[in-house]
Amino acid sequence: MRNIKLLLEYDGTRYAGWQIQSSKPTVQGTLIHAIKVLTGESVKLVGASRTDSGVHAMGQVANFTTTSGIPLYGIKRGLNSILPGDIAVKEAEEVPPEFHARRSAKSKTYLYRIFNRDYIPPLARNRCWSVFHPLNLELMRQGAEFFLGKKDFTSFMASGCDARTTVREIMEFRVDEAEEGFIEITVRGTAFLRHMVRIMVGTLVTCGLGKITPEDIGRIIEARDRTLANVTAPPQGLFLKEVEY
Repeated sequence: MRNIKLLLEYDGTRYAGWQIQSSKPTVQGTLIHAIKVLTGESVKLVGASRTDSGVHAMGQVANFTTTSGIPLYGIKRGLNSILPGDIAVKEAEEVPPEFHARRSAKSKTYLYRIFNRDYIPPLARNRCWSVFHPLNLELMRQGAEFFLGKKDFTSFMASGCDARTTVREIMEFRVDEAEEGFIEITVRGTAFLRHMVRIMVGTLVTCGLGKITPEDIGRIIEARDRTLANVTAPPQGLFLKEVEY
C-alpha cells in the first residue's frame, strides 16, 4: 500500500467548497472521481484544509492510499488529463504511511486579496474583494498586531464550528500593497477556526475604513463575543497559499 501526497492548485469559484457533498460539485469529490478513473480504486482523500465555497488554493495538500503501481509522474500527468481546467496537481509524492495531510500539518498560510478602487475589476472579480472606499493601510497594520500570538479567537469563529478548542496561534499577519489597486493580507497560523481568516479580514477592513480603532480589535478578541466582529469578508478573495509540515 502506497501513501500518495498531492500538492494542488484550484479555482474554487464553481465548487461548493473542498468537502464532498452528494448534490453539489466539490474539489474533493472531483479529485476522488479522477483518482478512480485513473486507478480503478475508490479512495479516501484527506485534505489539509476544508476550504469553503468560492475559496481558492495555491498550495492545498491532500493524501490517499492506493495499491496502484502507477509511477508518480504518471499519477500527476494522468490526473491532470482527467481533471477539469480549474483543478491541477502540481506535485505527486510518495510519503510514509503515517503522513496525514491535515493532522501532520504544522502551519497553514492564507492569502487574502482586496481590490481598493471604486469599481469591480472584471478580470479578477472572482479572486478578490472589491472595497470601494479608500482603506488606511497603516491603521490595518496596527490592528493586525493584535492578532499575533496564542489567543482565544471565539470572537472570530463562525457558527457551526465544531472545534474542540477556540485557542489558536497566529505567527504572522501582514498587510501589503501589491500591484495597482490591490492589497494582500497574509496570515500564518497553526490552525484556524471556521471562517476565522475571513472574519479577521472583515474586521481589519472595518478598521481601515475608520469605523473602529486598532485598539478595538484587541478589545474584541478579549471579549470573546462573535457579535462584536460582525463583518465576514467574502470567500472569493481567500487563497490557501501554503501548508507546512
